[in-house]
Amino acid sequence: MQTHQASYTSASSPSTPSPETIRITGVVNENWRGKNDPVERRRIQNRLNQRAFRQRQRAGESPKLYKPRTASTPASQHSESEDGNDITSPGVDSSSASSPEAGSPDSGGSGATQSRTVTDNYGRVWDELGQLINRNLMTAAATNAQRLGISLAALQSGIASTSPQIPRAALAALKPIELQHQIVHDPIIDTIPHARLRFNILWAIYNQQIDAAQLSRCIRGSGALENVNGNWQRGGLVVWSTPEQVGSWEISESFLRRWAFLLQGCEDLIAVTNTWRSKRGERLFPASVA
Repeated sequence: MQTHQASYTSASSPSTPSPETIRITGVVNENWRGKNDPVERRRIQNRLNQRAFRQRQRAGESPKLYKPRTASTPASQHSESEDGNDITSPGVDSSSASSPEAGSPDSGGSGATQSRTVTDNYGRVWDELGQLINRNLMTAAATNAQRLGISLAALQSGIASTSPQIPRAALAALKPIELQHQIVHDPIIDTIPHARLRFNILWAIYNQQIDAAQLSRCIRGSGALENVNGNWQRGGLVVWSTPEQVGSWEISESFLRRWAFLLQGCEDLIAVTNTWRSKRGERLFPASVA
């Protein structure tokens, strides 16, 4: 399968997929709801992701060109950590979400599709794949939080705080850096198994280079479709396998565009992301954003 590396230098803007190229919920056969096995949910996530990509190809979606950009509280969805403990993850709730509006990824869909696709208070569209990605992300975050001694209540609340002092010696990629004990931040940042990315995020928060609340919404809203300058893009982070291993994580195109400067020095994370994208036949990100 041939892949191509996209360029940051092109002046062309990404093409805008039509609603039909993004909408996948009307043809979903895999029912992930009620499945408590995170491994099985990730398998379904992989199948849906590949199906969505094939649909975009059949619809004639033009290749995307990647260009970095400088630089809302979502409703709840029930989930659980890998050891079975409950956690509430961002997602959709019929009490606070609305049906798709004209121009949304599902505005022209069938009734069955629309019943599974909703828009939250921040204008993000949640389809079946988006909700599954989000649940898997939050399950992974809950699992890593427990390994770090962060309570599920603290993770769920998203209230900014400093990281607790962890007496455990072998935390590998999750081992807290000093800034995590000094700068108040959303505890979901602690669950990302990449020390350099955590450092970049916390340093940017300390220097007021980013809106910390906006970044938290982005991560906690992983999987949702957002309309960015007329382009519907799936944002946030994706987790495919063992939560504490960086090789299991992937950054979305939307995350790269919005937060590219936070990925400086994170070449290994970009390489891992390209591995996942290559398996789906998608264009690769540049090896470095420096």
